[in-house]
Amino acid sequence: MQGTLLPVLGVLLLSAPAATADPSSVVDAKFELFVTDPEESARFYQLLGFEVAHRKEGGYTTLRTGRVVVALSPVPSWLPLRWVGFLRHPPIGTEIVFYTRRLEELRAELEGAGHEPGDVVRQPWGDLDFRVRDPDGYYVRVSEGTALPR
Repeated sequence: MQGTLLPVLGVLLLSAPAATADPSSVVDAKFELFVTDPEESARFYQLLGFEVAHRKEGGYTTLRTGRVVVALSPVPSWLPLRWVGFLRHPPIGTEIVFYTRRLEELRAELEGAGHEPGDVVRQPWGDLDFRVRDPDGYYVRVSEGTALPR
């Protein structure tokens, strides 16, 4: 480990190496989803294993599982998000992909809570997954495996 020796109260301490100053490096990330009912959406994502990490006045809710963070930002109820949910479906929308070791269990929990997950299917690229829409129509794929090939 390289770092700097710092004199502190007569003792030399080895500091951690300085972080790189590369401005293109992303150090953290979260998905921010705009939702009509943050409580309902939070319950959906909790079924996938997320825990509420923070709530703000007005409904803004941050959920976390491991290093994955999803934020739910409330929008006025008069916005027709649920009516246009089909626009959030690929190929014109966004596909949110979560990886798990509990594929069948998560599917069963979603179905038991009244959501309509698709069947578990082996994809041509080898992943085993299912697809489901969240309460505001976001297209979510839940897959076994990892985000990057090994």
